[in-house]
Amino acid sequence: MPRMSARATAVFLAVLTLLWVLLPRLRPATDDVSAVRDAEDRLDLAAARGDIRSLDRMIGGDFSMLGAGGNRETRSELLDRIRNNPWKIETLRQKNLEIHFYGETAVVTGADRIESRNAAGQDRTGIYRFLHVFEKRNGRWLLIAGLGSQMAVP
Repeated sequence: MPRMSARATAVFLAVLTLLWVLLPRLRPATDDVSAVRDAEDRLDLAAARGDIRSLDRMIGGDFSMLGAGGNRETRSELLDRIRNNPWKIETLRQKNLEIHFYGETAVVTGADRIESRNAAGQDRTGIYRFLHVFEKRNGRWLLIAGLGSQMAVP
């Protein structure tokens, strides 16, 4: 087997070192994937329960959202809407969750199947597609933007 020249060996070692340094930065850490998935689960649970205190800690102060009807909501408007929501969520199932990372930012897409009723018994079951943007701040993943759209129920 031929021996590598000193120059080829140096280049080979430099490339290996570069890969060793860069690869962890190109691929999100497993704990970040789990942390964002957990943040998404906690958001759903808190929203379903109307738990404003928990939502307050999970949503960034600069949060902005476009709702299913195209309306823009700020953080305080969203919390007020959830606080005064007349619809009781009976079940909420999340599916088709995809998470993509861009440095300290995560973009999450998926769908929620929500079954809810108001006090008069009116049904408001639906499937809602969403896009959530999280940013890692001080070691915590906070929701900073969202987009929602209601789909027809099959």
